[in-house]
Amino acid sequence: MAWSCGIVGLPNAGKSTLFKALTSQSVTIENYPFSTIDPNKAIVKIPDMRLEALADLFGSEKITPANIEVIDVAGLVKGASRGEGLGNQFLDHLRNVDLLIHVVAKFRSPDALDDESAAELEIVNLELGLADLEMINRRKQKVEPKLKSAERKEAQFELDLLARLENHLNLGLPLRSLHFSDAESAVLSGLSLLTLKKMIYVCNHAEGLPPVSLKTPDDAPYFYLCAGLEAEMVDLPVAERAAFMEAYGIKESRAALLLKECYNLLELATFYTVKGVESRAWVVPASTRALNAAGKVHSDMEKGFINVETFPWDLLVTMGGPSQAREKGFSRVEGRDYPVKDGEVLYFRFRT
Repeated sequence: MAWSCGIVGLPNAGKSTLFKALTSQSVTIENYPFSTIDPNKAIVKIPDMRLEALADLFGSEKITPANIEVIDVAGLVKGASRGEGLGNQFLDHLRNVDLLIHVVAKFRSPDALDDESAAELEIVNLELGLADLEMINRRKQKVEPKLKSAERKEAQFELDLLARLENHLNLGLPLRSLHFSDAESAVLSGLSLLTLKKMIYVCNHAEGLPPVSLKTPDDAPYFYLCAGLEAEMVDLPVAERAAFMEAYGIKESRAALLLKECYNLLELATFYTVKGVESRAWVVPASTRALNAAGKVHSDMEKGFINVETFPWDLLVTMGGPSQAREKGFSRVEGRDYPVKDGEVLYFRFRT
């Protein structure tokens, strides 16, 4: 399963340009609304120097990095939650993503968001909130009849939760700013609410404008880049990109850094396996049990799990391999409930 990010914003905010910068895919980029009717989708490899170092150490012929799916939908407009501008169709494309990248453009000041852009940001957040209210209302209509059945206790619990969500949204606040119990989270998992998703604001500034600071309305993180410049860079042959970056004073692609930031916000962990000619990165939620990590690699490993030997990737590289790391005491053997840590190289032992 690829974890996914959905790009959202008003028409002409630079969403499709950012998609091109993130994915290196050519897409339709026009200065009129709804040039993106069908969503653009791409599976993007996450840059990973740790995996490259491990591949060098083991002489791997095949390198399989972690990846993330990026989806670009058409720009939202005021009234999208009611279907304006085909808004319902576009919002539905976002319901299954794990994180929203909210693109905001037209920054004129290096210090703050100008009034026009602030208003645009508010429109998108409002439409996401209204779409959630509509979803909650539909759910209430399905649950209320259960109050007269044997499921009344569960129904009342859910209705109380829905009322809490509704009140919070009516204050103009996103649901991700609330805290939920495990039981509440279990109910929410089936609703695909948009403002419950993690969000990062991307400040798409003009070329030559200094980086901006932004106080987001819900304290969500923000990131700045010039999408046009980043997209121009991916159009160049690889051999010419270093000179381009030097000419513009770019030390590292901001688009690549944004992918890493999205990955971090999703609270994921990467572990590595080395087998035969392949070094591979695997992605799991942070603190995933070793047993479940084994199942990620192969179901037989989970069924016949015995234990797992773990190595910190950097110490494995520094020591020169597993044997040397073992001699120095840098490996551990752990059981099925061991919480896998980001950056570990794992060797699973299992019965066949």
